[in-house]
Amino acid sequence: MITRAFALALCLIGMAPVASAQSERILALVVATGDGTARADEVQSHLEVLGTETLRADDPSNAQLRSILTRFAREAADARVSLVYLDLPAVTFEGRAFVLPDGARIERPTDLFTQGIPLLAFARSAAQAEQGGAVLATVRAADNVPAELAPLIEAPEAVPGSSPIVVAEPDAFPNLDVILQDALQNEEVELGALMRRMFTQTGVTLSAFPQTPTILRAPTEPEGPTEVIVLPVIEPEPVAETTETVEIATAPPETLEELSLLEASLSRSAKRSLQRVLRDLGHYKGLVDGIFGPQTRQAIRTFQEERAEEPTGVLSRRQLLDLSS
Repeated sequence: MITRAFALALCLIGMAPVASAQSERILALVVATGDGTARADEVQSHLEVLGTETLRADDPSNAQLRSILTRFAREAADARVSLVYLDLPAVTFEGRAFVLPDGARIERPTDLFTQGIPLLAFARSAAQAEQGGAVLATVRAADNVPAELAPLIEAPEAVPGSSPIVVAEPDAFPNLDVILQDALQNEEVELGALMRRMFTQTGVTLSAFPQTPTILRAPTEPEGPTEVIVLPVIEPEPVAETTETVEIATAPPETLEELSLLEASLSRSAKRSLQRVLRDLGHYKGLVDGIFGPQTRQAIRTFQEERAEEPTGVLSRRQLLDLSS
């Protein structure tokens, strides 16, 4: 079983794109609390039109959001462009802007350092991408905070090594939503042009514009010939002639333990490729990171249900081969 799993793993390695294709990733982090989740849904649906890999968090606690931000920063280093959408309460203290996760309790201003997260942290994380990115924050006033904390009403000043930040009032969001929808009708979508249109709206401020053009979607070019992946042919062992009647045994179905062993033998690049195929089929909307978490398992189950097969969440040998063809 291990030998067969290893052989299939070698075949699936051929599914992984070359390193230059990795730089085409557009990555997004979408975070919202309360009634901001509806706006976040709209933004995420627009980003998915661009083929964006989205890491989503609704009503995260402080610890959860810090963990998600760390993961996003790590993945951003492997992306061409990284985008962040935040829909959270936000305040300023001593010239610094902070967003407040779900459940944050701010009894005195210094609680921000443990209960809040600097808005700049998201901008620095987005800047890890090859061409950088941007942060769009729809901010609202925070409840039950000390009087020393002022609501965030405009984008902070630009800081070297961070991405531009757009800050919008909730009332400005419908106009920004229309701008996003209109932009997606174009064959080419450029980040700087998009941000300039947003900046013209009432209730929208901007820390800076991107220093270089950042293409989110380019005109489609004719595709070249498709590379054909040839699976090795395993010749059957010769069978000695006999006059006796030989009963052909049917191979027993593969167990989940065996399939899990097969899956564990796949490289992370091969798993990324499987996630891309599942995404192209419309089943997967998470990060193409080679980690088979809950979103990937659900995508596999949906794929299996579509084939009228048992939704185990673990790919069978036949399913792996079909996804790699």
